[in-house]
Amino acid sequence: MSSVKEQFLKKELLVLAKRRQETQRDGAVFGFNRIKKNDLTLRLANIWGFCYGVLYALEEVSRILESYPDRRIWVLGDLIHNPLVNQELQNLGAKFIELDEIDRVQPDDLVVIPAFGTKKEILDNLKKREVKLINTTCPEVQTVEERVKEFNQKGYTVIIHGKYSHQETIATCSYADSYLIVRNLEEAQYVCVYILGNGERKDFLNNFKDAIPADFDPDEDLERIGLANQTTMLMNDSLQIFNLFENTIKKRDGNLDNFLSIDTICSATQDRQDAVKNLISENDFDLFIVVGGHNSSNTQNLARTVESSADIPVYHIEEPDDFNRQQITFLPPGEKEEQVEQEWLPAGEINLGITAGASTPHSQLESVIKKLLSYY
Repeated sequence: MSSVKEQFLKKELLVLAKRRQETQRDGAVFGFNRIKKNDLTLRLANIWGFCYGVLYALEEVSRILESYPDRRIWVLGDLIHNPLVNQELQNLGAKFIELDEIDRVQPDDLVVIPAFGTKKEILDNLKKREVKLINTTCPEVQTVEERVKEFNQKGYTVIIHGKYSHQETIATCSYADSYLIVRNLEEAQYVCVYILGNGERKDFLNNFKDAIPADFDPDEDLERIGLANQTTMLMNDSLQIFNLFENTIKKRDGNLDNFLSIDTICSATQDRQDAVKNLISENDFDLFIVVGGHNSSNTQNLARTVESSADIPVYHIEEPDDFNRQQITFLPPGEKEEQVEQEWLPAGEINLGITAGASTPHSQLESVIKKLLSYY
């Protein structure tokens, strides 16, 4: 896997080197991360698009589809959180299957474990049936799984900063006998209040019914805790939550003997968030576009990063069809429902920032940029 990462980084460096040379075509000036065409100045974050984990998963599935044209190839859930990419894989012959449908898999079939990993019981089931597995779990996600296993073996309840409905977190918590998933600082504060002896057991179990195992006992299972996080969350949020739990355990016990933690934010996720912050710190933008799947956690958090870094409109879109000159359909940062906005491109000169999530193909971002340039 390390060689795949190295190859990917070399490709990225070559792309950056080429982008440093300014070129002119179609009435626009292209620089390192800047495109100027008439009234539009578009600046691209220095790091964007596919990470090496996503690239590895796609290359593996492409290789399997080519190598086994006469075999059924199943992908567990989404391979990555980009609907356009997943649809293209289906067009090429891959079949997508939900975790509760694995009985459809036959002995001669191939099953792809996606970049997010999969539940331990699903993996054990498939191994017992001697189905051929192609494991494309991202190394960063595997690191989280290993830490969760360690915490579990030591008898700690695993608290994960993540989304209980996300494929990665569903997979990760399956490696713990006792776990609790907190989505944000507010939920973490609620848990810490309970740890310090306040709050109602009934209310706790009701509030976290979707984020704990059926036999979870908050009066016993919160005695010893080990912290981890979904790799695509915001680092600052995770650090705040980790510090809160650490201070809470120390306040309760007087020491940290019952506390373990590990920072498991993906390096690619953090690099893209930092690139956005740097871009905004160096420029005054009128608006910002983030390109990627609306169900992609890392892309959602890129939009949140923009929102927290600048007081400007932020548009999280999936593809060029989501906008035209008059209106745009987008997912606002932190929201679950799409919105439509009219007259979203202001008149006159515009300074526009843009980036793409780690599961967004370069071609998808390029199509968005070309469409924007066509208006000027």
